[in-house]
Amino acid sequence: MLHHIGIYITDLEKSLRFYETILPVQRKETMNWNKAELVFLRGEGFALELIPATLSDSHSTHIAFAVESVKAKIKELQQLGITPSDGPYKLENGWQTVFYEGPDREEIEFIQSNN
Repeated sequence: MLHHIGIYITDLEKSLRFYETILPVQRKETMNWNKAELVFLRGEGFALELIPATLSDSHSTHIAFAVESVKAKIKELQQLGITPSDGPYKLENGWQTVFYEGPDREEIEFIQSNN
């Protein structure tokens, strides 16, 4: 079971706006750690932890979310002015996938596996 995915960010408000726009999430809790504010966003079956980049050298994050329809998700995000950075692709096993880039160049994948 997925508990949370940590994403290193440079601008908390920008990242909050982005994730609250593309995903059905709500702010769950805020925590102070080493003089930095961490924010947890809760969605259905997952949580995101937004971590100031100053706490880590890592800026490479890959997260994947299951969707019922990749085509529908692409259309939804295009209406918000957000376009794919890579794909969509149909994989050998029948899965469909598309990739987006978040505010801090993190890779976000939407995957449809119910074929």
